[in-house]
Amino acid sequence: MEVDLVKAESRQWGAELERIGVELGAGDNPVLFPYHFLYVTLPKIGGMFAIFREGEQRVGVGFLFPRALHAVGIATQRVYTLRYHRLRHSSAPSDLVATACAAKLGAPVVFYDPTGPLRYVPTSQITGPVDIGHPSEAEAASMRSLQREVWGSPDEFLYPTDLHSQEFGAGSSLVARVDGVVAGFLFGFYRFDGGPLPQGWEHRLNGAFRLESQTMAVAPAYRGLRIANLLKRAQAEQAWRQGIGIVNWTADPLQYPNAALNFGLLRAIAFEFTPNLYPFRNDLNRVHASRFSLTWTVGAKRVHDTPLVGSKATIVDLSRQPQILVVNDGWRTARFDGEAPLIAIEIPSDWTALQQNDVGLAQAWRTVTDTLFQRYVGLEAGQYVVTGVGTHDERRYLVAERTSDELWRRLGAPVTN
Repeated sequence: MEVDLVKAESRQWGAELERIGVELGAGDNPVLFPYHFLYVTLPKIGGMFAIFREGEQRVGVGFLFPRALHAVGIATQRVYTLRYHRLRHSSAPSDLVATACAAKLGAPVVFYDPTGPLRYVPTSQITGPVDIGHPSEAEAASMRSLQREVWGSPDEFLYPTDLHSQEFGAGSSLVARVDGVVAGFLFGFYRFDGGPLPQGWEHRLNGAFRLESQTMAVAPAYRGLRIANLLKRAQAEQAWRQGIGIVNWTADPLQYPNAALNFGLLRAIAFEFTPNLYPFRNDLNRVHASRFSLTWTVGAKRVHDTPLVGSKATIVDLSRQPQILVVNDGWRTARFDGEAPLIAIEIPSDWTALQQNDVGLAQAWRTVTDTLFQRYVGLEAGQYVVTGVGTHDERRYLVAERTSDELWRRLGAPVTN
């Protein structure tokens, strides 16, 4: 059996993914990951895919997901999950497939068949009326249905149920139950490396092995119970127990309720911005999908010491903080010469409704804020890190702090026992 590895930097990446989608029946194949995930997120987390051939015939394709990072003396060894899809009959047993792939990759792989016998081991941790834990098989299937409900997504955009199995070994898989009903979910994947970090954070927070938090949803009927906060805090606790100090995820910077949760309550930060990251459109993304990559330092005191129950989101009242420089008047005007210690970037008060009611105006907001984020947000001297949210009457803002050594020390101060 011969193996060809395809990485994101290869010119074959996009074309091969499209060919694989045709071969595996994307849209009608419930165990195939969505195209946008495979195209954008799989390489982001350090994954790739492999094509398996017997002679000139393609007999299978495997997607390689980060699974573990082991210390080997003074070095480290990456371990991958090989998510294998058969394209046609092959006499090669699974251990031969895994061995051939490991030899080509130069790293251990764990063979995984998404159609094989799988185990789901539900767990439970109750906080008030909400029960958070790993899902049962039936609950995992409900998570797929809830994704369809919240995003209005067609089947080809839905994540496969089996990713929540014990055998697949996703980095994070959590469900929220209220009175026995699935009210929300959150899942993510292990990640090798990631974007650059401030000085000192790489070693202190184990930046070589992170968690990429991928998708979270809460059913409309159960919003107001702080389920999103409970799910994220449970995820942080799990990550920290595994020695993971950094959780990353992407977020639409124009969704104020999400920003209030991410920055105001969870105390995540943003110093990476990518315009037009995802190639999809749905009810919540009617204009191009630009995103922040959030950094959540679950191994830092600032995050770790936040109480699970009773903590409130910090919302800055800009009418009382005249020293914070507001750099735009909505979508109308913007300035790019700001040098104040703190700046505020206005975002829509209701981004979802704006996209539903006026796509043209939504596009104008996206264009202006994209330009502002590209100018201001980053790690370099003179740039800014988004650390909070603010309001002024009915207007909504992201608050960012100018980079400095003192800022990095404060944001990355380690947990003390």
